[in-house]
Amino acid sequence: MSTVNVRSIDALEELQASLIRYTDQSQTTLEVVQREVQRTLDWLDERVRHWQNAVQRGQDEVRRTRAAYERCMASGDRDHPPTCGGEEQAIHDARRRLAQAEAEARMAAEARKAVQAEAEAYQREAARLRAFVQGDTPKAVATLRAKVAVLRSYAGGGAATFSAGVRRDDPAPAEVLPAPSSYHEPPIQMLHPEIRPVALALIDLSDSTVHSDADFRKIPHAQMVDGMTKLEQVQRWIEQGATDQWLWEIDQERGLSGAEGYHNIYRVFYGDEAIALEKMGNGYRVLNGYHRLTVAKELGLTTIPARVVG
Repeated sequence: MSTVNVRSIDALEELQASLIRYTDQSQTTLEVVQREVQRTLDWLDERVRHWQNAVQRGQDEVRRTRAAYERCMASGDRDHPPTCGGEEQAIHDARRRLAQAEAEARMAAEARKAVQAEAEAYQREAARLRAFVQGDTPKAVATLRAKVAVLRSYAGGGAATFSAGVRRDDPAPAEVLPAPSSYHEPPIQMLHPEIRPVALALIDLSDSTVHSDADFRKIPHAQMVDGMTKLEQVQRWIEQGATDQWLWEIDQERGLSGAEGYHNIYRVFYGDEAIALEKMGNGYRVLNGYHRLTVAKELGLTTIPARVVG
């Protein structure tokens, strides 16, 4: 068996810890900034309302002072003309205050609009960052955790091995599975210890909404049947020690791509989209994967790979 020289596992663990700290700090920062943005918008809303009210008061004052001036002018006669200089000055002062309030109201509204536009632009970027922090970063942490466990196993001499004489057992020409040193990566079995075969008879499908071919909207029923058939082969290869790279090369050699590839079947059943079950007494409740489970039952499979929680 090849000797594996594993170094700097501690550095990978520190990277994992740093990612966790980054996730926590990023989410805290996003929350703080969001509160500040909202507080600024609320303050600007208050300023807009304040100056709108000031404009309304100014308009009322102009009307009152004009009415007072008109009453003053009507109070005299030809022999005794009225003296309405004070009332005229009051109109001038009211109009000046109204113009000032209108200018302030316009500036407040423009500032509110500008800040709102900047806030919306920020929120779009923040949403992308939040999705990354809440989605991709935890996945990266989980991947690092799995890799560290595998490397620790290698470093401790406990890595799983597989024989160079193992062969693919589908109808295609038999080919020898290369030795571990050809891939420099651990077998799939070591990467997904949380995925295990579960007896279909123990899985409760009573809540399933999948009853006919018409219920297969995202992936056609026929395509899912083909994928489930390939899953049986993928499982055998995984049991024999196949790696991620090896499955990818199988697809390249056979001209398979996308959904029809063996590597895709592996990702669908062993990756983030794996069937998820919850342990309930002696059985299991389905959290995700009703369509695949329905097809597996139709094909008469007895077990299915799944991630069990609880």
